[in-house]
This record gives sequence, C-alpha cells and structure tokens, in this order.
Amino acid sequence: MLIHRVLLISLLCTLGCSSQSQPTGTEQERAESAAVPAVSQKIPSESYEEILYELGAFPVSKLTKRYWNNGHPGEVFSKGKREDVHGWLPPFWVRTDSYLTQSEKTHFGIPKAPLSYERYISFLDVETYQQTEDPLLFAIIQFTLDELHRRKIKIKNPEDLLKVYHAKMGLDNKVLWLLKRRELIDGPMIAVLYRQYQDPLLFRFLVPPEQGQDDYKAFLEELLVNPKLDTMQSFAVFTQLYQVDKPTHLAGYKNFIFKNVAQVPDWLDRSQMYAALIGIGDRESVNAVNHALLNDPTAQVREFLLRELKRQDQVVKYIDTIHLLSQRKGQKCVREIVPNGPGFHPDENILADSLKTYLNWAKEKQNLSPKAKQKILASLQAISNDASNSFEPRSYKPGEDRFEANKPSQGQ
Repeated sequence: MLIHRVLLISLLCTLGCSSQSQPTGTEQERAESAAVPAVSQKIPSESYEEILYELGAFPVSKLTKRYWNNGHPGEVFSKGKREDVHGWLPPFWVRTDSYLTQSEKTHFGIPKAPLSYERYISFLDVETYQQTEDPLLFAIIQFTLDELHRRKIKIKNPEDLLKVYHAKMGLDNKVLWLLKRRELIDGPMIAVLYRQYQDPLLFRFLVPPEQGQDDYKAFLEELLVNPKLDTMQSFAVFTQLYQVDKPTHLAGYKNFIFKNVAQVPDWLDRSQMYAALIGIGDRESVNAVNHALLNDPTAQVREFLLRELKRQDQVVKYIDTIHLLSQRKGQKCVREIVPNGPGFHPDENILADSLKTYLNWAKEKQNLSPKAKQKILASLQAISNDASNSFEPRSYKPGEDRFEANKPSQGQ
C-alpha cells in the first residue's frame, strides 16, 4: 500500500509539474511571435503620397491642364517618352514645366524648397521596397535620386546611394551616373561591384587607374584578356589602360580599333572608337577618320566626328575632307530614325547644318594659314550654292495635298 501511495503521489507531482511547465495557448503564441523577427510593415499608401508631395511631385490624376498621353490615359508623355512614374509627375517637371497653372502652383506651394540631405536619404527605403515592391515607394526612391542630382545636394556618403544599386530595383544606371557626376566613383569601387555582380553596366563607368591602385590596374588587365567580354567592353577596358600608359598600350589599342570599328553595329559605339583615333592623331589614325567622314553609312557618326573635331580643336587638320563633304563627294549616308527628330528632304545634304556650324567656328580661329582660310570659305560657299539645302515647301492648289491619292484627277 505504501508503495502504491508513493507511486500515486509521484505521478501527481509529475503531472502537476508538467502542466505548470507548458505555456497556455496565449503564452505559446506570445513566445512564438517573440521568436520570429519582426518584418518591416508596409507604410500606408497615404504616407507615401505625403512624401511624394513633400518631394514636390504631383499626381497626374489631379492635372487640370491638357497633356499628351499617347493613347494611355493617366500617363504623361513628352516627345514620345513617358514622363510620369506610376501616375506621379517628377518634382523637376512640376516646378519647371507648365503642367500646372500658376494658381495651382501657388496653392500647392510649388516650387518646394529643397530638403536636407538626411531627409532625402531617409526616403531610400530599399529594404521595404524589396519586401513590398510598392510602386509609390519606387517613385519616391527614383524622385529622391533625381532631386539629389537636380538640387545639387552634396552627397556625404556614396554608400547611402549604393544601397539602391545593391537592391537591383531598376535604378542602377541612375545611381552610378549620379555618383560619376559628383566624381564619387573610383576604380576600386567599380572592381568590387563587378566582382560581386558581373554587371555589364559597370563598363560604362570605368576610370583610368590612379597611382597606387595596383589591384585595380591588375583587375583591368585581367578583364582585357577575358574572352567573354564583347567588343565594346574590351574597348572600354583598353581605353582606361591606354590613358594611364600610352607608350605601352598604343600599338595594341590602335590595332584593336582598326580590327573592330567597321564591324561595330551601333553608330554611337563606332563614333567612340573613331573619337579615340582623333585623339591619337597619327597618320594612320587620321586616314581612318577621314575614311569614316566620307564613307560611314550613318549620318550621326559623321556629325559626331565633326563635333569631336571641334572639341579636340582638329577641324583645320581635316579641312580637306570637310571640303569634300561640303561638295557632296562622300558616299551617301542615311540618318537613323530618332523619335520626334527633324525631318529631311530626300535630296537634302543632311550634313549641311553641322558642316556650317564647325566651318564657321573654324574660320574665326587665330593664326589660320591662308590655304586653310581659303578652303574653309570655299566649303561654306559650296554649301550655300547647293540649292537642295534651301527647300521651300510646295504650295498646293485648293483640294490638293501631298498625298498622291488626294490629288485631283485629270480633266477636273
């Protein structure tokens, strides 16, 4: 009996102790909630709207003046490009353009005063965006980057902006360009980012290695022999190495350009390569640029090179070729279509305006030789004498227009 009594008491103690050690349902829920890290909660859209107003943005839905929407109600377009971001006009366009009436600007306190650096940075809540992908928060982050640029706000720490790049939310280029404009990008930073992401965008932001940046220079040299790089990526790397050590890299740099430039499909990429040859300036490079001025099939390449000749003060050096262009002696070129760009008559010399601009600039230079002066004036005269450069719009009879189908039939 005693044994049974002891066993019974022991069992009751065990049950009692167990019941005391187990939390109730409410206690268990509290414990579980305490063990799980808190997730950042999405800020209500109303708060995002308040921030957008604070930045100086404005909702398209409240515009009272007419605007172009290109057939997309609620969206604002300018020259074929959408200007609003998720239904909000950027602060810069709100305060500088005519989307709002003057009374509306006064009512809403536009233009807004610039905010503090710390306030702008507080809007770059990329952690919450990665969790919610809220379109209004995206607009806030994009407008914040724009305002830091437009307002010329001093950037105290590049890492404040690089967190947007690390978030990979579609604003990488905007971040890098802003840092580059402020001269806050250096080679070691690019090397670290490339090793982390292998992001091809970073090739646009390469810089020449500075003294003491041996690791970055080695990084560029490794890239140069990387067979996975495309032509323009290799060109970008080669350019940085050439800039810092021209005697060592001149021959290889020239050969690389000569080998690839004619096969590069993008006209801007070709232009950059030819611009490098203008900078080199030896006989072979000059011959290649002359050939491009006369034969490249794209008008934008030739215009780019004329502009680059002025920038590098080389117009007179190429005056013989420019004179040939003014006489239409080059191969025919076409202009790649640019949305909302100017139209040209089929017979018009589409290089005429560019040629006149840089010839007029060159003729004012001091210490021109008589031969160069004569060639410049002769080129300007050739352009002036070309009747195709001064088309007058045709006048149509009543009931007639430029469409063939609408012309009056014979006998009317």
